Amino acid sequence: MLNFDKVGEMTIAALLASIGSGFVVAYQYEVADPFVTSVAIEAILPFGAFWRALHFWTSQAFFLLLIYHAWQSIDDLPKISIRPLGRRQWTVLSLTIPMSILALFTGYVLRYDGTGQAAGTIAEHLLLKIPLIGSGLNRFLMASTDEGLSRIYLLHLLLTALLWGLGTWYHTRRVILSRKIFLSILAGSIAVAILFHAPIDLPGKNIDLIQGPWFFLGVQELLRHFPPLGAGILYPLIPVIAFSSLPWTSNRKIPLSLLIGWLLTYFGLSLAGWLRSA
Repeated sequence: MLNFDKVGEMTIAALLASIGSGFVVAYQYEVADPFVTSVAIEAILPFGAFWRALHFWTSQAFFLLLIYHAWQSIDDLPKISIRPLGRRQWTVLSLTIPMSILALFTGYVLRYDGTGQAAGTIAEHLLLKIPLIGSGLNRFLMASTDEGLSRIYLLHLLLTALLWGLGTWYHTRRVILSRKIFLSILAGSIAVAILFHAPIDLPGKNIDLIQGPWFFLGVQELLRHFPPLGAGILYPLIPVIAFSSLPWTSNRKIPLSLLIGWLLTYFGLSLAGWLRSA
């Protein structure tokens, strides 16, 4: 098993590589014509396909490493729970997981291909199903159907800044990112970006036939059988609440069992969704 601190450093390194390559992509991106510019980045920008791929794969790596690092941190709960500051830090930092999911999700929407358009449409539909505040939230965060991707673009940038602020500076001020780990992650990411292009497909496909982002497959499958509020909003909140509450409860078996049970069911739903679309 990898050392806890090393995984943390690897997570930071992946985020830094994602942010750096994201600056290159964002400089060429036009929110008014998202799909055309996504394609043009690869066709016109020197090494454009490489930069898109590097940003895509380092973002995926950051998310997976963050999940693994968060799971490892459960072993430190006895030490964290005895300090009020530790419990507050855990709660704040546990929010980096849904933030990273939203950052990945908005990245898929911003390329505005078939998958991105479907993801944006589904996200708007889910927000509008939230009682009382749904319309306002959609107007504030999305509104892509009526007003384009400007809000989603700003949200993507804001989430990236928050992930850096909460997930690195706030969480790891005392941890020094070693040059060896950073260069190793960067070299591995460069190799993957050279070998594998970032996915992009044609827009305008039937939403029912599109396979969403891999981390969204479980929700997509659940939405086929249950109302949007329960399947798309309440169900994904379960692991966030369970994980955040771990240092605050004396009986950790309940939220931990809930978290493990949710992960197993979500894996099953994702597998069913993948098999359906395969």
